[in-house]
Amino acid sequence: MILRCRLCHAAIAAFDPADLTPPLTGAVFGPLEPGFPPPFDPEASFDDARCPFCRHHPQGYAPDSRDSLESDRGPLPVGQPAIRREAGKRTRKGGK
Repeated sequence: MILRCRLCHAAIAAFDPADLTPPLTGAVFGPLEPGFPPPFDPEASFDDARCPFCRHHPQGYAPDSRDSLESDRGPLPVGQPAIRREAGKRTRKGGK
C-alpha cells in the first residue's frame, strides 16, 4: 500500500498493512520505488516523521487522526489486524 500525507495528499512511502503494530517506527515505511532511500529515518519513532513535501506529520494533528493512516485505499486503522483478500480467491453465489 501507499502512505499518503493527510494534509497535502502526496504519496510518501510504501508499506505492508500487516506491519502496522504500535509503536510505529520509520522502518515500517519503505521507498515508493526500489533504489531510492526510505522516506523516514528507520531508527526513529513515527512521531518524528515528516512529509517530505509539506514538512508536516503525515497523520495530521487532529487527536482522532492518530488512530489511522491515509493510504491509497483510504483510511487504514493502526494496530488492528488488516483484512486481506487472497489473490484469485472467489466465492460463488448461492453457496455452491
